Amino acid sequence: MKDTLKLRYEVDPEEINFIDMIIKAYEGIGTVNVDHDNPGEIWIDVTEGTRAEVKEVMADLGKKFKVRLISEKKNKLL
Repeated sequence: MKDTLKLRYEVDPEEINFIDMIIKAYEGIGTVNVDHDNPGEIWIDVTEGTRAEVKEVMADLGKKFKVRLISEKKNKLL
């Protein structure tokens, strides 16, 4: 099994598509997922090696619009 992390954020719902495009532009640093039960919440699946970079990107985006880290949890992938 490979360990990954789930970084959960509260963001401006209008910016979710933009966030997804930015993370995709970094090729492989994470995968953005939308929490449809909680509008404005996303999670980004990252590895331990990309965690810091994703958090840095999200902090930078947080200077432009609402971005708040809610939680960080470990996932297990098969």
